[in-house]
Amino acid sequence: MGNFIVMINLIKNEFFFERKSSNNLFYMTFFSFSCLIIMFFALPPSKLEDIGVLSGFFWIIVSLVSIKLIENSFIREKEYGIYDLIYSSPSEKFLIFLSKTIAFSFILLGIELFILCGYALISSMITIPIALKILVVCFLSNIGLIGLGILIYLITSFSNSRSFLFPLILFPLIIPILVHSSNLFIMIVSEGKISLYNESAFLLLTFAIVTIIFGINFFDRLVKY
Repeated sequence: MGNFIVMINLIKNEFFFERKSSNNLFYMTFFSFSCLIIMFFALPPSKLEDIGVLSGFFWIIVSLVSIKLIENSFIREKEYGIYDLIYSSPSEKFLIFLSKTIAFSFILLGIELFILCGYALISSMITIPIALKILVVCFLSNIGLIGLGILIYLITSFSNSRSFLFPLILFPLIIPILVHSSNLFIMIVSEGKISLYNESAFLLLTFAIVTIIFGINFFDRLVKY
């Protein structure tokens, strides 16, 4: 019960610092909006109804935003002078990992909702019921993306070239998540049979579970303070 209360407080802190750093959310939302505008003007009208194109753009935007979200979190903690305080505290370190994963997954979910609202204006294929189903897939994907991203960031944080190494190492590892998330996105929009994409759903679930297990066991060893 005590660990649960600590994790809830840590999650609240993540939301607080993210809200306090308003420019972070603004820039990520602006980036997402810019990608939507570029897609709208760069593609012919017929391609805007191509669900494969919409899905590809969607998950590319999500992957780039998740990288920025993770980077800014650790940079912000150092700028505020609370990095050493957080990671040298006597509380279990895996609670910090879980709180970051949960908080960032919800923040990323909000940005994904924003993108889907933009898609609804661009394409008649994206309706409210379909968007809600996609958001369920998004949250499952977010856990894998964010959890794995946090671990890779900590591994590369020992290098002076972490800004280059972090996305370079992360992108090949998250390709299975992006591909299978895209498959489910397409299946939901095209209203295909869910049984055809059971493998994609199970793979996303597996990534999420394995990432959480690795985070719980190795986060403490990877943190540098």
